Amino acid sequence: MKLYNHFLWGARAIIISCLVNSPKFFWQQVALAQIIPDTTLPNASVVNPQEGVNVITGGTQAGKNLFHSFVLFSVPNNNSVYFNNSPDIQNIFTRVTGGSLSNINGIIQANGIINFYLINPNGIIFGPNARLEIGGSFLASTASSVKFADGSFFGVANANQTPTLLTVSVPTGLQFGSNPGGLVVKGNRQNRSQTNEIIDATTALQVDLNQTLALVGGNIAFEGGTLKTPGGRIELGSVGPNSFVNLSPLNKGIALGYDGVSTFGDIELFQQAAINATGAGGGDIQVWARRLTLKDGSQIEASTLGAQAGGSLSVNTSQSIELIGTSSDGIPSAIAATVDPEATGAGGNVSLETKQLIVSNGAQVLTLTAGAGAAGNLAVKASDSVELSGNSASKVPLLSRLSTTVAKDGTGAGGNLTVETGRLIVKEGAQVSSATFGFGSAGRLTVEASELIELTGISADRKFNSGLFTQVNPGAQGAGGNLTVETGSLIVTDGAQVSTATFDAGSGGNLAVKASDSVELSGTVIAFNNQRFRSALVTSVQRGANGSGGNLTVETGRLIVRDGAQISTATLGFKPGGTLTINASKSVEVIGTAVDPNFPSRLSARSTDIADAGNLIINTGQLTVRDGALVNVSSTGTGNAGNLEVVADAVFLDNKGSLEAESAGGAFGNIRLNSQSLIMRRGSTITTNATGTATGGNISLNINNGVLAALENSDISANSTESQGGTVTINARSIFGAQQRTREELESLLNTDNLDPAQLPSSDITATGANPSLSGTITINTPDVDPSSGLLPLPDNVVDATSLVASVCSRSKESSFTVTGRGGIPPSPTDALADEATWMDVRARGREQESRRVGERSSRSQSKVSNYQIVEVQGWILNSKGEVELVAQVPNTTPHSSGFSQQQCYAP
Repeated sequence: MKLYNHFLWGARAIIISCLVNSPKFFWQQVALAQIIPDTTLPNASVVNPQEGVNVITGGTQAGKNLFHSFVLFSVPNNNSVYFNNSPDIQNIFTRVTGGSLSNINGIIQANGIINFYLINPNGIIFGPNARLEIGGSFLASTASSVKFADGSFFGVANANQTPTLLTVSVPTGLQFGSNPGGLVVKGNRQNRSQTNEIIDATTALQVDLNQTLALVGGNIAFEGGTLKTPGGRIELGSVGPNSFVNLSPLNKGIALGYDGVSTFGDIELFQQAAINATGAGGGDIQVWARRLTLKDGSQIEASTLGAQAGGSLSVNTSQSIELIGTSSDGIPSAIAATVDPEATGAGGNVSLETKQLIVSNGAQVLTLTAGAGAAGNLAVKASDSVELSGNSASKVPLLSRLSTTVAKDGTGAGGNLTVETGRLIVKEGAQVSSATFGFGSAGRLTVEASELIELTGISADRKFNSGLFTQVNPGAQGAGGNLTVETGSLIVTDGAQVSTATFDAGSGGNLAVKASDSVELSGTVIAFNNQRFRSALVTSVQRGANGSGGNLTVETGRLIVRDGAQISTATLGFKPGGTLTINASKSVEVIGTAVDPNFPSRLSARSTDIADAGNLIINTGQLTVRDGALVNVSSTGTGNAGNLEVVADAVFLDNKGSLEAESAGGAFGNIRLNSQSLIMRRGSTITTNATGTATGGNISLNINNGVLAALENSDISANSTESQGGTVTINARSIFGAQQRTREELESLLNTDNLDPAQLPSSDITATGANPSLSGTITINTPDVDPSSGLLPLPDNVVDATSLVASVCSRSKESSFTVTGRGGIPPSPTDALADEATWMDVRARGREQESRRVGERSSRSQSKVSNYQIVEVQGWILNSKGEVELVAQVPNTTPHSSGFSQQQCYAP
């Protein structure tokens, strides 16, 4: 199958092939090829050597089964072995009872359409010239025996002890011994077919349409070797000691089952090895192992070239699947299912199930359609982790990727891509993507990582972001797919991105992020041509595009965006951008800028052309925007700006943190904020300013019986430079620091036409227009404080505390008197500290003792008085001796200052 130039971002479409561990000592141990029958069968096999051909006759027939047994069985180069069976035979079972490997480097032939089983527990090697001409399925295994439906076995164990009772029933399984031998497939990189022909019949091990080619044993290695079938079935199984593999008939030959396998072995493909089930209708491929490794451009492919649907490609490993790098000429190591440009059949699905998936240095896992048939789905399940990293070092660098793609001119829909894992790591420019370059719509991309998703960095050539993407590329007419991310924590750093985008007519997909713990984005990097890549979550309509942008939703506990990162919905084209919605149960923090302050950290919904921007909605416990960071909706073109809505328990803007709604030519954007408190410090702003002919937007601040504090030159403005000013409405219980300014006041204070309230040192509330008649309105509802004076209101009538004291003390000798302050009335939280609130005992011990003695003398003198009237105590005084006396009438006094100054307190 020829290569296409249809892959995403210039990556070439690929022929897939597969690669395995290669125990080279197998090849060296095999001596000259020999075929020597043994005497274990009732009717022994007979070898008839002829020129270049060994003709096998004899053997023992049982029904439609024919049994052969050999001490040695090898086929040398330029030789063939021909099983001259009768036409009624359906299955040939060949076992090797000696202790040698089988070396197959020639041709195995049989009469008619028969299924051929080769069993050698010691190991089997297929050389680069090995061929099959058998018509049916071929199974080579290092099992010790074959089990049949009637419970009987045909195998090596005890073959020499008693004559074998052979069966007419069908095989049902393979029983392995304590040390299964390995299998090796050597080749000359025959996967590099240069035409659209289904399969080159002169090369590699292959079986016909609707037949199975199976290798089952210990470790399996492909050293440039190839397995092929034009729409049949390929089975690879590497199993451990004492395993049992089930055999089941199906319409494509034989299916293998691994329920009886407790441990698996390793399969490795290298030197551009290939496993290829491409045909008019794609074949099936199933792989079972402990570890599967593909490198050096080796590939596994099940593609369709015609009207029939492609088959399934399934890889299951107990430990890992690893794809590494490319060939020297840039062919990626890959697992894929594709639809040819001339094909109308749907592509097959690709399924990978493992503990750990690693894709590195330009390797790829993909489904693709270049024709009318829909691409298959790609499903990855990795219980521990999925890691993608790096790109190839070839002349045309390839990104490491998991992808589903609609190629250029492809009219079929793209497949869906699903990743389920514990941890997903994507770095160094690697990507997980769903994209369309053609007329078909891209598929959905769904990522579920129970613990963590970490996306970081860009490619080595500094051209590509690491990340998760669904995309409508230039020239594409199909719609983009939705992107869904669900995890515990999402971390996006150093220019990585999660993005849905459209560059052409198709609409971009929606992006939904759900992280139960947190979402954190940080940093920017300098990329190719001095561009700056932000770490980002973004949905976008790119410049010149005619498709609508997708919505973006983030649901998490804590959201942190810092150091120039962003979350954004944007339109640079002709159709509207999407809505950005953030629901963070605990907090949202937007902090700082990149090293270049022109790249603030931000949450934004923006438009730069004729299309309308989307809205921005934030629901959280606490919203913090500080150190130059920005939350905004904007339109710098002729499109309308969206609205910014914030619902939070508390909002804190600090050090030039801003909430903005800006418009240049379209309708204004509004800001609506509902919170229990709003604190603005150090040059922070809330603005709906407009330039050009746009009207200033409206600001509505509902502080819900809470406090608004605007301190240290923090401004609230709804200004317009050339049109009508906006409206500012504030509902709050208390307002501190902010001062309402008219246009006339700003002109007077600034003495310039540039009426920017930030030029004043005060915190201001403004709604100016192009001239005084176009000024907006400012409404402040029921504040406790006059913001222009900063003073607390005083009551008209001063309460006499003595009138509030009840005369309830009984006239006896057992009453007590307690001073609680303020005549027993509790203080108001808004009152200044009273002088008596601060007290220090600075008396010397000598005076304290003297006071006790004075008190004792006073007590003795008073005991001598016999007649006195009991009256209710109203207060106490200090007499000239420093003694405390209780009195019935409180004298008028002038309080002394405590000597401690009252401090002003500000919220953080």
